[in-house]
Amino acid sequence: MPTFTDYIKQFTSLNRAPGPIWTESTKRKAPHKPILLLAVLDLIHRRVITSPFIDATGDLVELNELFNLYWCCIIPLGQTSSIAFPFSRLDREPFWHLVPQAGKSISPAIINNTSSVTYLRNHFLGASLDEDLFHIMQTESGREALREALLQCCFSSQAQLLLREQSNINREAFEYSRIIEEKSHLPLVKEIVEADNYRPAARDQGFRRIVIKAYDHRCALCGVRIITPEQHTAVDAAHIIPWSRTQNDDIRNGMALCKLCHWAFDKGMLGVSNEYNILTSRQITADPNVPGFLLTLSGCAMTPPSDSELRPAMEYLSEHRKEWRL
Repeated sequence: MPTFTDYIKQFTSLNRAPGPIWTESTKRKAPHKPILLLAVLDLIHRRVITSPFIDATGDLVELNELFNLYWCCIIPLGQTSSIAFPFSRLDREPFWHLVPQAGKSISPAIINNTSSVTYLRNHFLGASLDEDLFHIMQTESGREALREALLQCCFSSQAQLLLREQSNINREAFEYSRIIEEKSHLPLVKEIVEADNYRPAARDQGFRRIVIKAYDHRCALCGVRIITPEQHTAVDAAHIIPWSRTQNDDIRNGMALCKLCHWAFDKGMLGVSNEYNILTSRQITADPNVPGFLLTLSGCAMTPPSDSELRPAMEYLSEHRKEWRL
C-alpha cells in the first residue's frame, strides 16, 4: 500500500514529454499533467470532486476553467490545450486509473489519440484516483504538500510564484463565491464582502462562478445555453448595475448573459421589466442598425434562475431602465 511519501515521489516524477516548444518555465517538459492535477486539487478543496472517481461524462466546465487559469499563467499566448490530453495520459501514472465505457477497452492507441473531450467521453467514463491518495487530498496539509511537490519539481522558480499566486486567487475566489451565496439576501452584502479586501481577480472569478451556476450556463435574455465540446461556456456573469459604480456583487445584481446580450444590455439596447419581461430600446432599430434576432426578444420572458430567490432584484432592474430610459 503506497504511503504519503510514495505519493509525493510519484508527483515529483511524473512522466512528462520533453519538447522544443516548452521553455525553462516548465523545465522544458510538457506541463499538462501537473496543471490538471493542480486543478483537481482545487476542486477537491471546493468539494466539487467528492469521491476518488472523476467523472468525464458530467460537467467539466469548472475543471476546464481552473486548468486554463493555471495554463495561461505560464504558457505563451496562442498555445492552447484540451483537458482531455492530460486526463488520458495520466493513466500512465500509478495513482490515476482510466475507467472505460461499458463494452470498451483501454489501449495505448486510444490513449494516444485522445485530444478532445468528445473523444474522451466516447471511450471513458472517467478516472479513478487511488483511495489512499484521495484521502490525503481531502486534508489541507495533504493538498499543500502535493501542490508543492508539483510546483517545485515541474516548474521554474518564477513559474512557481505565478502558479502559487493563481492557486491563492482560486481559493480566495471560492471563499468569495461562498460568502456571496450565503449573504446575497442581506442588504449589506456590499459591506460584508468588502470587509476582507478581496483581490479583483478573486472577486471576478467568484462572482462569475456563482452567477453562471445559478443560471445553469443559460443566457437570461436570449436563452442560449452552449457548452462547447472542450467545456467552454457561452455566457458571462454580467452586472446589472456596474461594479465600478456600486461594488455590488449581490447575486441579484447579476445575470448570466451571452456575449451579444451582455453587450446589448450594457449599452442600454436591452433591459428587463419588473415582470421579468425583456425590453428593447427604440435606438436598437435606428438607421443603419440591423438588430436581427434581438428585436424578437421584446416582450419575451427572461430565463431566470431556478431558485426564485436569486432572480434579479427589482431595484437594480429599475435603476438600469432609468439610466437608459427604457
